[in-house]
Amino acid sequence: MNKSLMKAGFIALSGYLPAKKLSESFSAKLSAFLKNNTLLPAEYVNMIKSNQILPGTVETNEDGWGSKPWYDAWVKSLPEKKQDDPFQGTEERRRVPLDPDSVRNSLYPHPMLPSDAETIAGAMAICSSGIDPDEIDLVISHSQVPDHPLPENASLIQHKLKLKNAGAYGVDSCCSSFVTMTELACSLVQSGVKKNILIISSFIDSHVNDRSTHFSVDTGDGATAAIISNVPDGSGYISSHSLSHGSRHDGIIYQKRQPLLLKRIDSGPDYSQSFVTFYNPAANKEIAKNASTDLKFVVDKSLKKAGLTVNDIDFLSTHQPVAWAGDVWRESIGVPEHKFYQSFKKYGNIATCSAAVNLLESIEQGLAKANDKIIFASSGAGENHICVVMQLSKTLVKNIVDNSYQDTKKLVNEFSEN
Repeated sequence: MNKSLMKAGFIALSGYLPAKKLSESFSAKLSAFLKNNTLLPAEYVNMIKSNQILPGTVETNEDGWGSKPWYDAWVKSLPEKKQDDPFQGTEERRRVPLDPDSVRNSLYPHPMLPSDAETIAGAMAICSSGIDPDEIDLVISHSQVPDHPLPENASLIQHKLKLKNAGAYGVDSCCSSFVTMTELACSLVQSGVKKNILIISSFIDSHVNDRSTHFSVDTGDGATAAIISNVPDGSGYISSHSLSHGSRHDGIIYQKRQPLLLKRIDSGPDYSQSFVTFYNPAANKEIAKNASTDLKFVVDKSLKKAGLTVNDIDFLSTHQPVAWAGDVWRESIGVPEHKFYQSFKKYGNIATCSAAVNLLESIEQGLAKANDKIIFASSGAGENHICVVMQLSKTLVKNIVDNSYQDTKKLVNEFSEN
């Protein structure tokens, strides 16, 4: 095909979602790749190989809150309007296991490193795509919780995946980062600057979750990855638009502080750490007040650039910050319910991974199909909004269907939190 007629789009899309069941064939392929082509700790590889399950657990409301001795005190501490329904529509969330090196060598083991979660997600995308890792020439990443504030994880991911011919850099628009990276990667490939780009994002909420806040029940762990390349069937990127409102930048921040529910003595630990914090109430009211109009604005602009209307759209995939957000966005944009999918009850808010996971599972379940025109959109703290309109390639759908995997709620992992 004439290269001038080729467009850029997804050829692979994968998600590391703790405790998900893999097919036997994909499990064998993935575990072999992780063992031979990455620097992932052997404990994680062995779990995938032995059990055909991605490392981690399913956490129910009862596991994380209801069974705890402080549960009643927590409910009483919530805002009054939250006390009758403290879980706000969330039923489950996923949790990564504890880092095996910290289990062996630390008095206080920590959850899986975000870069390890990103390595698993990236390896899944590479295995799904079937392309030679040496053909990947760029890694673009966003770690909502990086291993370290400086440097961030981009070059570490490239190193752990042994992508010897790839450069690496980070992109950050908070929860909208995966969509932002999609726009950027499609632009670079379509322009001929790059050929095959691996984009990866993660939110390992277990590192920053203060279980004594009212919003802690909404968030979980996950990582997602995609490979963007030329798509020879003429599908791929169509248009995009973004908008930011920096006046709301401090609505949601990471803040080093003690948990809200805490009784301590001076001789004991301080328990301070970086937690997700709804910091500026005025900014958060603005975010909630404008949630539907802000996302609708970037969607409308993207459709106008493409010469399309919402009636031309076959599917909508969005972020899911809280239980009600997805349907509010869908209704404001004008997309009917049968053209929409959300996984909030299962995963909660997995931040930068949410829109990608919803798209992935929509394709796995046959709701979004090859050649469908989709809206891929998200908002993110900061505050940022972006929409990408694209047509799903046959290559992407085939790779996802051929490597589909199923969910499971049962996992025994010696490195998981009790």
